Amino acid sequence: MFNNLRKIALVILFLVLSVTPVYASGDYNISLSSTNVSQGKSVNLYIKGNNIAGGFTITSSDSTVASVATSSAWVDNNTATISISTLKVGSSTITVRPTSVSDYDGNDLSLGAKSVTINVGGKSNTSNSSQETVKKNSDNTLKELSIDGLNLTPDFNASTTSYTVTAPSDVEKINIKATPNDSKATVTGNGEQDVSAGANNLEIVVTAENGATKTYTITLNVLEKDPIEIKIGKKKYTVVRKIDDLPDVALFEKCDVEVGNEKVTGYYNEKLNIYLLALKDEKGKIGLYIYDNNKKSYVKYEYITEGKITLYLNNPDKIPDKFKKYNVMVKNTSVDVYKISKSDSLGIVYGTNVETGHKGWYVFDKKEQTLARYYDKEALFYKKQIESYKNYLMILAGIVSVIIIVVVIISLVKGKKKHRRR
Repeated sequence: MFNNLRKIALVILFLVLSVTPVYASGDYNISLSSTNVSQGKSVNLYIKGNNIAGGFTITSSDSTVASVATSSAWVDNNTATISISTLKVGSSTITVRPTSVSDYDGNDLSLGAKSVTINVGGKSNTSNSSQETVKKNSDNTLKELSIDGLNLTPDFNASTTSYTVTAPSDVEKINIKATPNDSKATVTGNGEQDVSAGANNLEIVVTAENGATKTYTITLNVLEKDPIEIKIGKKKYTVVRKIDDLPDVALFEKCDVEVGNEKVTGYYNEKLNIYLLALKDEKGKIGLYIYDNNKKSYVKYEYITEGKITLYLNNPDKIPDKFKKYNVMVKNTSVDVYKISKSDSLGIVYGTNVETGHKGWYVFDKKEQTLARYYDKEALFYKKQIESYKNYLMILAGIVSVIIIVVVIISLVKGKKKHRRR
């Protein structure tokens, strides 16, 4: 009988262990498709996650030698691939830093940065006549960039390629001065340029002797005459009048919106019965706001689009049981996603379908980048399955505990009997 009980206990213990998920400690590693490469070639950086989910930043110690295609990546127990362009001879260290990483048990991880080095060699051309190797300069950077009478933000730096400038309302022409570091490089987009009220996007392209290009961009905001100024909280905004500055908004039509005593171009959606206005902040950034003419109120229009569904995000009145709120970046938009566990790739978001007008919960799959209707019946079934699973494990654990106690007692009894016989 003792041997039979022991066998039963071992079988039940095996079953418990087999159905209980166990995750290894989370970590990541990085690698390059090649550490030594010729100038002008591209290499791939691989970030492989092991039982982790989270964001990473990627930086180059010298972007004039090796330039990364993107400065951020999301890894969810997979491998992210980032392309790196080599621009000139030299070496650059590529550093990967975790920003917000958790393991598959939902525990936040504190992982250190990891680095790899790319060595870039010269690219040679062979002359047909002399068969000698001719090296052409790859320097496509600027030594100087300025606009007469105006200030760049931030201050000019050869490695910084994006700038903003604010100009008075009476400015119609500007003069851009752009000098390359290498005298054999060519520059386009400099000199005198026509500008108009609102945002003007200007590009200065530097072409190196070897053909490699680098683009510097300037967003020049010419102030409007008699702007419509509003205040939301402590921040100041102006209403965007210029139609060319207005982006297309999915499932909204452009229309006239009355603001004060003036009609400006805005947007309207019949299903939602809401109007949108484009507002520009003091830094020249344009955003969309829901405008209520009666209340004279402005609310930020937050939305996400996945597949065929565009969802206008709302605050839920009630959160389903077992779900907790987590902040997730979805295409550069901060979104409140409700999940049972932080490491889950599936979650739910609350909002209104811009096309149909349906308001409710939607399932968001971050890994597959999809949205779908969330049905309460299915959710209830899911929760019941979870509860039954937990109850099953508790009952099973109780049975195992009882069997172990019985086995121990029998072993002690048998031990005492043997001792008495001696």
